[in-house]
Amino acid sequence: MTNKINLDEERHFKDNLFLLIDNLSSTCWESLSTNIQQKVTMVFCDDIGAIAAGHNEKALKKIVSKLKENLSVNGSTVLDGSQVKIDKHSAAIANGTAGDWCELDGGYRPALCHGGLYCVPALIAEAEASGAEIKEILRALLIGYEIVAKIAECFEYESLKLHGHASLAAIGAAAAVAILRNHTSQVIFEAVNSAATLVSPGPFDHAVKGALIRNTWPGIAASNGIRAVDWVEVGVKATETTIHQVYQQIFGATCNPHTLIDNLNKSWAIEDAYHKEHACCQYGHSAVEAAKLIIEKYGNQIVPNIKSVVLETHWRGKLLSNKSPQTTLAGKFSMEHIVATTLIHGQADTKAFSDDTLLNPDITKLRKNINLESFEPEMEWPNDRPARLKIQLNDGTILVDECLSAKGGPDLPFISLDIERKVRNLVVGNLSYLSNPLIGMLNLQEDVLKAKWREVIEPPINFATSSA
Repeated sequence: MTNKINLDEERHFKDNLFLLIDNLSSTCWESLSTNIQQKVTMVFCDDIGAIAAGHNEKALKKIVSKLKENLSVNGSTVLDGSQVKIDKHSAAIANGTAGDWCELDGGYRPALCHGGLYCVPALIAEAEASGAEIKEILRALLIGYEIVAKIAECFEYESLKLHGHASLAAIGAAAAVAILRNHTSQVIFEAVNSAATLVSPGPFDHAVKGALIRNTWPGIAASNGIRAVDWVEVGVKATETTIHQVYQQIFGATCNPHTLIDNLNKSWAIEDAYHKEHACCQYGHSAVEAAKLIIEKYGNQIVPNIKSVVLETHWRGKLLSNKSPQTTLAGKFSMEHIVATTLIHGQADTKAFSDDTLLNPDITKLRKNINLESFEPEMEWPNDRPARLKIQLNDGTILVDECLSAKGGPDLPFISLDIERKVRNLVVGNLSYLSNPLIGMLNLQEDVLKAKWREVIEPPINFATSSA
């Protein structure tokens, strides 16, 4: 099917995108409110924690071993605790791939867009190579997040067919890196248009089916975003209407150009960023909360006596049905596995979604007895992702609990201490030296904000030996 080209819409999109970028490019870190500064640091530190956690996964270690074939003394650090430096493009791929592996990175509530993940891996690779300061990285993250989130909101699809990690991430990376390099509005505009030609049509259902290639999309996009800026700098660029052409004419989205400038100078997209407590798809977090409430009330001794489970969930949740997930990714996107492993473990951390849980006989049995139904009545935002869990025990007893909205979104936001707790739990072992500077960022310590990332990422002398 071909999509009719709306030249007025195309022009409005182009003009509004440039207006957005031109307006954002003059943003000064010092002029931002403390609340916005802290939210940006929360997104940054949260994603660093997610990257560190991802590097512990066996499958990812195999990918990174391939990337480490390109060692570089003056390169960028792979955040796996090895202190290995490789060329910045390979480092961006490694850390970007790690960022979504455990499903602990945050996202953006109004659209399918993990703005932090799309910016941070490219930014830390670029910043280490260039010697940028922390506050310069944070400013670039704020603006890059704004650009990619607004573009994500601007284009809507009839169904969940494209995954943002493939179709959007390169734009976020290009925007953030162009800003970090202090380019003009015109160059930033050209970079994001060029990056739109370097995205990929990754299917959303790859997450549900557990195709692990999906986890690599943010990493590839981080490298592509950096390259988009490199090439614009030497005059190799796309057309000024490329983004509209790719998403509306080729991918088939509907477009509302005015979305790009909605609330311009009034609010920031990053204010609607959500953070994750549980290591699975955010669509399932309310189900996790409902399961935890039942375990807290009745104890885990009920689990062996469960006869059947009905999970009432929202329409997005019903798309995540898979009673026999074959990979850890599939498990994180299977409502049946999410509920079963939470009931068994009492929580939904990385251990609850390890390889071993896929074949655990108790979890396997429980998954088969879980059925999904629609949550009624359909709820409005912010309760549009609710869950109601009904458990029938062997003696006929019915246990019911529900969660209308999981913690972490704009309606029930994390505070800085929540992210500090995640950092302390995830940035461990040979990376534990990073905890203090990350927490310093969360507390907006001026000495940390003025430090160069390459200084922060460098471990103290003899640290590796003393921590081994």
